[in-house]
Amino acid sequence: MPGHPVAAPAPLASIDEYYAQRVRWQPCADRPEADCGDLRLPVDYAHPAQLAITMPLIRLRATAPGQRLGVLTMNPGGPGESGYQQVLDALDTSDTGLRRFRSRYDLIGFDPRGVGRTAGVRCLDDAATDSYYATDFTPSTPAQLSEVAAAHRRYATACLRNTGSLLRFVGTEYAAKDMDILRSALGEEKLNYLGFSYGSRLGLYYAEEFGDRVGRMLLDSIDDPADSTDRWDFEEFGRSPTATPLSTRDQVVYDMLSSCATRPGCPLGTDAAAAMSDLRALIDTIDAAPLPVDDGRRLGSNLALLGLFEATYDSSYQQRFERAVVAARRGDGTPLAELADRYVGRGADGRFSSTDPAFWAIQCANDDPATYRSKSEDEIMAELRRVADYYAVPGPLFGANRVFSTPLCLFWPVPPTRASTAVTARGAPTIVLVNNTDDPATPLSDAENVADTLADAVLVVNEHGGHIAFDNGSECVDEMVLAYFFDGRVPARGTRCRD
Repeated sequence: MPGHPVAAPAPLASIDEYYAQRVRWQPCADRPEADCGDLRLPVDYAHPAQLAITMPLIRLRATAPGQRLGVLTMNPGGPGESGYQQVLDALDTSDTGLRRFRSRYDLIGFDPRGVGRTAGVRCLDDAATDSYYATDFTPSTPAQLSEVAAAHRRYATACLRNTGSLLRFVGTEYAAKDMDILRSALGEEKLNYLGFSYGSRLGLYYAEEFGDRVGRMLLDSIDDPADSTDRWDFEEFGRSPTATPLSTRDQVVYDMLSSCATRPGCPLGTDAAAAMSDLRALIDTIDAAPLPVDDGRRLGSNLALLGLFEATYDSSYQQRFERAVVAARRGDGTPLAELADRYVGRGADGRFSSTDPAFWAIQCANDDPATYRSKSEDEIMAELRRVADYYAVPGPLFGANRVFSTPLCLFWPVPPTRASTAVTARGAPTIVLVNNTDDPATPLSDAENVADTLADAVLVVNEHGGHIAFDNGSECVDEMVLAYFFDGRVPARGTRCRD
């Protein structure tokens, strides 16, 4: 898998020497139409001469050199998604939005530290990762509650054992510092940046520390840096259970059921409320008796819910969502398992990418160091039990599972390195934010919070569902993004896209 260890490069003597690097580009061995290079980065910026890692880079040069505006760096999200692969894919996918930038920008792809090609975090092996995702994260007995804790503990312990000391230095604040060394190595005075989802947090951290070095920065689907990884309140669901009967995630599924119900021949029925009740009952059935999957696995309730959640990310998954639910009703867990595999980075060969381990390693680095391990395991599990019961009201599908499947950071073997705090980015130029109104992963409320705390920002609201606004069906958004990067045209405050 990506992220297996390679020989560590020799460290440089000082931060100045890291900044003095220049990327030596040459045609990529396997894709000569792209250029490849690399950088050395200090593991610990406080002690740069001790250990170093290598960050591989890929470049697609601007196709209209006479109109070239500079370089454009990017991050596709996660955390854990590969920016290197994102740019590489732009060679092969004719409809990728990134190709539109290439006429005037060199596209630069990289994986942040701890991700994929850049010293990727390693945790459990493939078989043990399958077992982890097969855990029943809706425990109803003391024994099941203990197994939830044990599963998280095994995962977290394996990350430290198999990643080593680097695990303490994969926080977003380190990746932001790496980006400035990248800027320098590219010979650029300013960094142009396009960040999606978690990539918005990375961009915000860069703008906070290096505001005067920001060029054009647009962030799509906003990950609020003020959010704590273990703060259990109703902001996690985007709204209060007293204000609406469903959490944001459950509401998106309900909306998909409603969309199906209005179509002649909908296989899930013409009554969305009844279909939602049936789906909840189906999850209970799967929890009690996991479904067979073609590759020999069993689909339990956790994988089933991960599959449902993956289907909410993109409106184009509507029919795939319907087929997966119908198959599960018939006793076949394969389609839901395939959706879940996509979410957690499991290939058809049963091998996992480094995406999920990197996700947790980077997420768990962002929290209040003062509260690290301030509660015993018994106290943690008792609190989660109470909160899960509370969340089950607005989240009959995802509520309890969401609470028990995501507190891995409470078991993390190394302390966080940066408190979750709001970002102001004073000194940076206007940062453009864009967010869908019904995003199940990064709710609009997070984007509004960030827009309020930034010293200079414009938020564009796209009246659309799904995760990610750009290149996802809105001409209004796409034209706005291109006008910003090509012409420097900052959208007017209060702009809303409705196509």
